[in-house]
Amino acid sequence: MSSSQNKDYIAMWFQARKAFGIGDRMNVGLLNKTTDDINWFEFSHSKMDGLGGLTTILREHDYPCKDLPQIADKIAPSNWQQIKMLFAGSKSNVPKTIRWKTTFPDYAAINLADNDNSTQYSKSTQYSNDAPIVNTYFTKAETLEIKKLAKKHRVALNIYLFWALNRAVAEQLLASQQDYYWLYPVNLRGALPNTPETGNCSSGINVLLNNTIAPRDIQLQVKQQIKAKSHWQLWWQAHIGKIIGDQGVRRIYQYVSERQFYAGSFSFLGSWPLKDDNNPVINQDDMWVCCGIGTKNYPVSTGILLWHEQLSLGLKLHPYIAQDIQTTEGLMQCWKQHLLQGNLLTTEETPVSTCSNDGITDAVSAEATAQVVKLTKTKHSIKLAKATHSSKLKQVLLPKIQSSVQRVRTRLSAHWQKGQALFIRHKKVSIPLFIIGFTFISMTLLSVIRPQSQINPEINRFPSVRYMDVAFNDAVIPIFSRGIVAAKTQIKLNSEVTARVKSVADNFTAGGYFNAGDVLLSMDDEAYQLEVIKKKQAVDGALLHLAEAKAKAHVARSGLARKATSFARHIPQINDAKSRVKAAEADLRLANIKLERAVIKAPFSGRVKAVSVGRGQLVNSGEVIGEIYSLDKMHVRLPVADKYLTLLDLPFKVTAFTNDNNADVAVAGSRVERPQVTLSVRVNNKRYQWQGTITGTEGGLADNRLQYVIAEVLNDPDQPLYLQPGRFVTAEIAGREFEQVVIIPRLALRNDNKVWLLDAEQRLKIATVEVLHQGKEQVYIIGGLNAGDKLILTPLDVAVDGMKLNVISLDLDLDLESALHHVTEQIEVRS
Repeated sequence: MSSSQNKDYIAMWFQARKAFGIGDRMNVGLLNKTTDDINWFEFSHSKMDGLGGLTTILREHDYPCKDLPQIADKIAPSNWQQIKMLFAGSKSNVPKTIRWKTTFPDYAAINLADNDNSTQYSKSTQYSNDAPIVNTYFTKAETLEIKKLAKKHRVALNIYLFWALNRAVAEQLLASQQDYYWLYPVNLRGALPNTPETGNCSSGINVLLNNTIAPRDIQLQVKQQIKAKSHWQLWWQAHIGKIIGDQGVRRIYQYVSERQFYAGSFSFLGSWPLKDDNNPVINQDDMWVCCGIGTKNYPVSTGILLWHEQLSLGLKLHPYIAQDIQTTEGLMQCWKQHLLQGNLLTTEETPVSTCSNDGITDAVSAEATAQVVKLTKTKHSIKLAKATHSSKLKQVLLPKIQSSVQRVRTRLSAHWQKGQALFIRHKKVSIPLFIIGFTFISMTLLSVIRPQSQINPEINRFPSVRYMDVAFNDAVIPIFSRGIVAAKTQIKLNSEVTARVKSVADNFTAGGYFNAGDVLLSMDDEAYQLEVIKKKQAVDGALLHLAEAKAKAHVARSGLARKATSFARHIPQINDAKSRVKAAEADLRLANIKLERAVIKAPFSGRVKAVSVGRGQLVNSGEVIGEIYSLDKMHVRLPVADKYLTLLDLPFKVTAFTNDNNADVAVAGSRVERPQVTLSVRVNNKRYQWQGTITGTEGGLADNRLQYVIAEVLNDPDQPLYLQPGRFVTAEIAGREFEQVVIIPRLALRNDNKVWLLDAEQRLKIATVEVLHQGKEQVYIIGGLNAGDKLILTPLDVAVDGMKLNVISLDLDLDLESALHHVTEQIEVRS
């Protein structure tokens, strides 16, 4: 077997996608029904497809998984069959585009543009198609009901699942009535002799759907494409890597990914586990689930399988169309609703949207569908009338036509027989004459039917472009990051005494609020009160002893000489008595402190995070009784890449360093103005913002080789939503102010830091610019342009230096920002 036969050419496409920051990790998980926890296992699609990955992971869990599902084809079509299918298939005129209700920035394109060498990537790359997975499952009774609904409507179970998913996506995510494509994977096992059974043995077909298509139409289209072996055409197209290599595959993928957009990929892995006597014992609390990859070109990714006759659904939405998990959960709920209701779109019923939250959208959708049904009925009536009229014409005209043909045939038969006899008699002359005549007639026909050159009047065929005048301005570059909120002050409350808990405040519970000085917990202090009484008695005894010592000293000193010793004067005795008094008073003070600390008060205002004791519980000294945090100030760790640090004025800059020559020199810091930061979060389609400052940076780089800056934010009591620990926020940091910067739309920057300019003769001029920074929507240029240059904003399929152009200037009534936004929208739509 040759090395080319052993090579996985399907894997080349997934390796090529990694170069553009797109991961290929697929997920298979073991779900615990009692806790809804999922233990995820990941595998790379460049090594195996979904069926192979599921098989590999199940085998690691003692499932034999023999005799994997196979395709009906026993061998792959021959080369001659490939050529026949290539010319037999009809190409659809519907473009591979789709309009979503809402889209979000394509971080894969941003990461790719920021990467100095797009062909290099590492395992630490945070791929942009990472998104939360939502899984759900049905009971056996619900699964059986779904199968009955599929059978009722005379479609296979997978087609019924596909229809319900398409219906939910159309109602929840799509902008309007339209035609679009889905990728429908097809298993090729059984027809690929040189491919491992757990490798990439899957191809697919492109299924053309719309918002209101019925499941029978989906099944008919899938069957027609399978019969036409469209999946084999896609398989052979994917093996073009044999000819063009890795670099060619990467270029083709880049070209296709910018032009072809699908709704998603529908992946149904069938019924599991495979029948085998050696399978583990059935655990009713566990079941296996899965989900696919998902990219910007296939943003809806699914994973469906039957585990012991229980249906499970997996769904993942690419961040390009879903910014949070609530969108995915809403789509999953809508999918389940369609599966259990089975409200098919037929000509007898008007569809009613059951999942959309927008009443206006539902009304428009219902009205549009009613128009479609009405049009269908009208077309059916017209066809029926035409058929009836055609049958009447046949009954009247057919006998007349047949009699006329018979009369002509009778008249010509005699002449035909004479000519045939004459032709046979003079073969030597008639055959050459026939050949000459046939040649003359053929040449005449060819000259008549050949395409005639049409001379059209000369018209202006130059492409039309829009432009903007280049202007230099001072600019503050924003830096975007994300992080999790944490309280600036968060402490654990410890008991300083050993006692039994007597009472717990009502607000000293997880989530409770408190003010500074509030009593949170009281302990049984009877033992400490008794201890205070004992210490008071010790103080009184020490005072009595001091009085006795002073009296004895007074008596002893009356009869002593001047040179008597200090001991004879009772000075040490008095000092000892005074020390005893101080020691007794210290013991009393300590007893009072312990008595006071039997009551635990809040050191500041805030909120309770956790409580670990209860009433009647014995608490030892030093034991943790709870955890609290303040609400006034919050901290957020924000990761910032090295290339963005130069755009920031960090709060502290080192101005001196210690060295061997002057070891006594201290490191000094000069304080600078703190950068401002805006934190934002979106809740229920409403945006909330908080203003803060960057107070410092963490010491050294983190494990992911990023520098973390610390943002400090004051909670606004007037804000209806306040910051609390654990909330995920988006941050916009105000960078340094740069002078003499040109700001252009991001899509106006071409490959290799080039831009298109319009010269005085309205011709295209390609110029190389020096880029300071590339943001989400704008690019900041510091070199390569001059004030007054005309920057072309319109994308062109072909751009040649010096080509003639038509000019469409921007609307002067609009301000620059609005005009740029308008042009950017047009460019994005065209892209």
